[in-house]
Amino acid sequence: MFNSKEIRWFGKKEDKEISSWFAGRGITFENTEPRTDFYLPLPGKKDIGIKLREGNIEIKHLLAKPEKGKLSAKAHGYFERYTKWSFSTEKDDVLSHKIIQAKEYDWLEVQKERMGCKLMEGSNGIKHLVKIEDQIPYGCQLEYTRIKLNNTTWYTFGLEWFGEKEIEVGPELVEKILGNSTLNGKNSMGYAEFLNMGKL
Repeated sequence: MFNSKEIRWFGKKEDKEISSWFAGRGITFENTEPRTDFYLPLPGKKDIGIKLREGNIEIKHLLAKPEKGKLSAKAHGYFERYTKWSFSTEKDDVLSHKIIQAKEYDWLEVQKERMGCKLMEGSNGIKHLVKIEDQIPYGCQLEYTRIKLNNTTWYTFGLEWFGEKEIEVGPELVEKILGNSTLNGKNSMGYAEFLNMGKL
């Protein structure tokens, strides 16, 4: 179990400014490892998410009402605080096989291609970016993901703070990522709320 703080936006069109920022660090949708997550449909539930991914069940519970705020003058949205649990399933688990391979029980199949990195703080207090797979005690994960759900493509940009200390993400970094783009509260929400949208 661990806690996290997140802010996320969804859109139907690729934001070339954000993609270009990641591409400048050698990260593109084409050179990322695709994956598929299966989400348990929970109509009307915006405060909890349950997904099956690569042999793990992950449960994500919203701890309080989302808090409106901003990362920079160009990025307004809703910060959410979660508690997360993760449980491993057996390799021969029948239920997970039925969900993933047999497509039973109508779980939502979400295909993802994720570009990402982590912001960490060095011993001298200076912040720098590292690979998304690097294990660090605390920091902020920056990610831009292309998702396919019900034959529709979406894009989501998110920041997730994790670990023993909440690192500060300065507006300068956010505006470098966004370039000329802007993000607003209308499209800011967590995955559980997004998956409950009637138009999906």
